[in-house]
Amino acid sequence: MKINWTVRLKNKTFWLTAIPALLLLGSQILALFGVTWDYTPLAQQLSAICGTVFGLLALLGVVNDPTTTGVSDSTQALTYQQPKEK
Repeated sequence: MKINWTVRLKNKTFWLTAIPALLLLGSQILALFGVTWDYTPLAQQLSAICGTVFGLLALLGVVNDPTTTGVSDSTQALTYQQPKEK
């Protein structure tokens, strides 16, 4: 599996998905050791908003290509009639 981490780490969408996942992982690890993380109502609302946005994007079929800026496909990818073979 080859991943271009340099490009991926520069992509905003990558961070929008990675940060909530890391926070969830941290919360679960803390709970394992008996530490409870008291979420404030604001944090819960922000989490719900992020979940709704991600759900909406998934419903619309938006899949991010981390090798391009934003959520659009590259010019080359727009010319494909079928998925490109490796």
